[in-house]
Amino acid sequence: MVWTHGLWRIIKSMYLRITLNWVTLSFFIVSFVHCFAHGTLQSFLFSADDAWGALTSEVVSHARIDSTIFSQYTGRHGKYSLELCNQVPVMGGDPHPCDHFFTAGQSEPITIPQRFMRAVPPQGEQNTSPALGSLSQSNVTSALWMLSSSSPSRDVYIGSQLRLDGFSDVIITSNDGSMSMTLEPVCTFSLLYPEAKLSQARREELSLIASQFWFFGLAVFALVFESIPHVLALLIARMIATGWSTYTFWRTTNIENRMQHIIGNLDSPCQLDLYSAYFRRRFTLQIADLVLHWDALLASIYFSWRLYQMYRTQTFTRVGPPKDILRMYRYFLAAFVSIQLSLFLLVTTMALWVDQLLHGAIKKLSSHTALYDAAFIFTTVMLIPWLMMGWFSLRREWRKLTWAFLGVGLYFLFTWSMMFYSQIYRFTFIDWPFFGCMTISSFVALLFSTAFAIVCLRNYDKGLAQWLYVEQAFGGDDFEPDLFPTDLIEKEWKSDADRASIYKIALPDLLRHDRSGVV
Repeated sequence: MVWTHGLWRIIKSMYLRITLNWVTLSFFIVSFVHCFAHGTLQSFLFSADDAWGALTSEVVSHARIDSTIFSQYTGRHGKYSLELCNQVPVMGGDPHPCDHFFTAGQSEPITIPQRFMRAVPPQGEQNTSPALGSLSQSNVTSALWMLSSSSPSRDVYIGSQLRLDGFSDVIITSNDGSMSMTLEPVCTFSLLYPEAKLSQARREELSLIASQFWFFGLAVFALVFESIPHVLALLIARMIATGWSTYTFWRTTNIENRMQHIIGNLDSPCQLDLYSAYFRRRFTLQIADLVLHWDALLASIYFSWRLYQMYRTQTFTRVGPPKDILRMYRYFLAAFVSIQLSLFLLVTTMALWVDQLLHGAIKKLSSHTALYDAAFIFTTVMLIPWLMMGWFSLRREWRKLTWAFLGVGLYFLFTWSMMFYSQIYRFTFIDWPFFGCMTISSFVALLFSTAFAIVCLRNYDKGLAQWLYVEQAFGGDDFEPDLFPTDLIEKEWKSDADRASIYKIALPDLLRHDRSGVV
């Protein structure tokens, strides 16, 4: 069949370009191996976050804490303290949305702020605690019996016992009933902080797993289309990922230190060594992840340079462009790199924000969720058309389509800039470093996409589109530099001011011959 023959030609073309030489083949193999290795490691990290996050969330849910209450870490300069809030603590909001709850080393008894107390316990509710004659209190400060497996939430029974103050004591019991402990409300309130951090960690790991497939996709596109923008976009993305992996290693130590002072120490509300096993497992995985990231970055630097030189040589040995064309071509490449980065970064930022609105602690505090959802849906629908508009309009110098591309890009910038008007968005931006990093990165990529597109628009009708057309025509007609002494061409380029002395043919003449069917 015709379509199978065409598909086979496409597959064969992809194979030949991936296996063109040892550089392209090695780049493909390294990209695939890192995609698989990173995806596996980050899946293990997600599994650890999910296991302890599920346990913490189940404990908090049994404590009957109002879902609009969340904790805010306010420690500075070695002081570890928590506040309880029912509104976002940002400028422009409620002047006193939070009350002090606990500071490490405080001499006063730890109590729940009065305005977060329940007045009267609800009528008719039944206790959900397991049927035990008595509760063992000898193991309150140790949770090793509960955390011996990788899925603690599935290996214990969590129940509750209603109190006169309206809250519930949470009772954690081993499946065989031999071990148990009781967590009072002052302890379960302090668990709001690790619950939020573990929830954020799970979302981060899912985003990072998706990023590995995006990295591999960029590598394949770079090879199949011999695309310098995809090569450069992958290199920049690797730099961002490596920087984030380095930062998260420090951040994990910082969060472990916070949780130890807030939950684990003898002067804390819980006095419960709940997360030491989690952090040991996470550190082991993060060390391997950090080493892999740096290895991937160094490999990307090397292969990006080799591929850039190879693809640039192939392009410029087909038709030697003048210096003005080279300058416009660099702006063209910058615009395409920015567009490629914008695609994933903007999708990730939007997904994190919408997920926070739907499942985060602040979901019941948002009064404009429908408006945020509308902005998310419109951006999602327009993102791929926006990418295609940029690709075709800038390459072929179509002015009307370029203006449409700029209009949609400015809409993205305006819409997501206006999100900072939202108190909840500002709070999430400040409180969640990963979301803040993705937001800033997506805004920078969008700004550069728009700015370089405007520069390209100003350079229309100056020869770049014609040069790209001729370069593509030569490439499509098997006019490959492998048939010519490329190293000699490079030397002549460097020594010849004309940079095109090998092919003594003027660009207008070439185009005229092409239209008449001579070439």
